[in-house]
Amino acid sequence: MMRSPQGLGAALLCAALAAPALATAEAATILVNNNLTASETWTSDNEYILTKPIYVTNGATLSIGRGTVIRGNPESVPGAHDPGTLIITRGSKIRALGTKDQPIVFTDLLDDNIGSNPGTFPYDRLENALGTTAQWGGVILLGRAYVANNTLSGPDPTREFQIEGLDPAGGLGLYGNGGNDDDDSGVMTYVSIRYGGFNLSANNEINGLTLGGVGRSTTIDYIDVAQTKDDFVECFGGTVNLKHIVGINGGDDGLDTDEGYRGKVQFVFVVQGTPGADKNDKGGEWDGGNNPDGSQPFAIPTIYNATFVGLGQKSYTGKLTNLGAVYRDNAGGRLYNSFFADFGGAPVLVEGGTAQAIEPNTSAERATTPYTIDNVFYKAPASAFQLEMQNNEWWCMGNGGTVPTGDATAFGGVAGQIHYDPGVFTNAALNNHYRPCTDPDPMRRLSRGTGPSSAPDPITAIDPRPQPGGVLLAGARSTPADGFFEPAPYRGAFGPGTDWVNGWSTMSRLGYVAKCDPASQPDALPDEVTGVLVPTRDLVTWSAASFNTPAYDVVRSTSAANFTTGVCVEKGDIDTTATDPAAPATGQVFFYQVRGRNACGVGPLGYATSGAEEAGPVCP
Repeated sequence: MMRSPQGLGAALLCAALAAPALATAEAATILVNNNLTASETWTSDNEYILTKPIYVTNGATLSIGRGTVIRGNPESVPGAHDPGTLIITRGSKIRALGTKDQPIVFTDLLDDNIGSNPGTFPYDRLENALGTTAQWGGVILLGRAYVANNTLSGPDPTREFQIEGLDPAGGLGLYGNGGNDDDDSGVMTYVSIRYGGFNLSANNEINGLTLGGVGRSTTIDYIDVAQTKDDFVECFGGTVNLKHIVGINGGDDGLDTDEGYRGKVQFVFVVQGTPGADKNDKGGEWDGGNNPDGSQPFAIPTIYNATFVGLGQKSYTGKLTNLGAVYRDNAGGRLYNSFFADFGGAPVLVEGGTAQAIEPNTSAERATTPYTIDNVFYKAPASAFQLEMQNNEWWCMGNGGTVPTGDATAFGGVAGQIHYDPGVFTNAALNNHYRPCTDPDPMRRLSRGTGPSSAPDPITAIDPRPQPGGVLLAGARSTPADGFFEPAPYRGAFGPGTDWVNGWSTMSRLGYVAKCDPASQPDALPDEVTGVLVPTRDLVTWSAASFNTPAYDVVRSTSAANFTTGVCVEKGDIDTTATDPAAPATGQVFFYQVRGRNACGVGPLGYATSGAEEAGPVCP
């Protein structure tokens, strides 16, 4: 007998608080009142209070240990423009190295949902936390990569600008001016940024995480932004790559890019909501150059495996402006293997010119212009056009599967602009699909409560993994083998067994992520069981699953590639071992798979390398 090549069945994206207790109760409080001009290390045995905008300067490195909590003061008095904010200036670095069990947390002064503490009102549950936002500033990284602002004649390595959201501070808030797309602003992994954001003035805000001119040698991975006043993450120019970004309940856009951003992005999960008096706007707002739009280098980021969930289909003011993906101001970009669900407006908006759609320096022109790799500004992977959408799924949009053309002001388009459809759904070769609201939700769960009559209904639970055997598990394109993109044979930010938001993210800790509750969440099925082994001829063992009240089915086959005619060895086993008295015939091999079951149902019998769910017998 042999070990099964795949383990199977159940480990739900649950909201369990797996992180160990942080030393917050005994931590010393350190007030950070002055800029950092020399390297420092912050550790989890202290809590750090940003009393005002704090700049890390002079080439210093701020190292932050796992489990450390950093809090920000609110604005001292209206008009002071001084909320606690951390700014890493050009030439300086941050090394914020959290872990899944001990993430680094940036938050307000009162948030106690930390470590093993479940939090008290309003930080305990999602419905209570909705009103809490803009309590402090945010986190800002500044670098010396190219910025497309007032550079119509060509990329200018000397161009620099003041980052939005902050008053000028003697040049400390500038980004750009270096022409170094490989610039390094440090590392941020497993970092949670909660309840921040600040509006200095109209269109001049601090986001959850702001990246100005940040280069591709910077590492941004596993970043959680929750309840922010403005965007979750915004990139102003630069080439920084982003991976595993989760945003919940923002005051504006999900992933916002501006001024010639050309980075790579994979695994983005945006869940829109209504923090305070605000509500999320666009899932992705992808802008080009600034002052004028044709400034260079052109914005052509590459995005794989994003999931954007909108504000729903309830009628509310501005519903039609709740858009999935928006390309404007000469922005291009390549969008692949992604999924947009339940937005109130259009699936896509591509801005064109004023006399006709395809005019110079418009996103419509980017959608009809070949992408040429030059290994300086525009790198691999290759694609046909500078704006390209392929192998994506849309489900349940307020405008259905129609991409607006012509005057799109009803959808929030710029007055006087003629919008363009590059064949998003009409060109079958692009392999994009729109599915109406009457079709089953391609995700495992999306539940909404009841909001005020004038506001969208809030999400109360979500399991963003693909439905077993569903449309998100088919038709994905292969990711580039370039050292950044990971193999992910599915559409959206989650595969059938991935749960990368579990435990550490704010949305998980507040109870957004669906868990097994047979009464209210009967579709929260078990996930894949792993670690299947056959240590002796008649013994099968597997790893314990993390879902509620687990039980297991053990299935045997004589073919590793085909379990459709397999035999049920056990059903509903409550431990993690099984004995099979049957013996293979001479020259025969037995293969085993294990699937989970609980009161919520029966999990999948594993997945092929293509991502498709494997078929097998029903164990009665």
